[in-house]
Amino acid sequence: MASTREVVAIVRYPGRKGYVAEIWLRIRQGNRARMAVDRVIEPYDQPLEGLDPKTVRRVKERALRRLEERLGELELR
Repeated sequence: MASTREVVAIVRYPGRKGYVAEIWLRIRQGNRARMAVDRVIEPYDQPLEGLDPKTVRRVKERALRRLEERLGELELR
């Protein structure tokens, strides 16, 4: 019985320790289908506690950029 995986959605959001991408998949096996989620986490360069807002924004932007590059390598962007 062959199965197929189809990407339904990719959700990106900032987490406490890094930027997170959830990849929602529909997996079909025969006449059954189920949903699954894979998470890709790109950690921040440094802890966000005690940083000024401008630096926090810069750290998050760098993490998001690296996450987009990883998704591009997986051909999921």
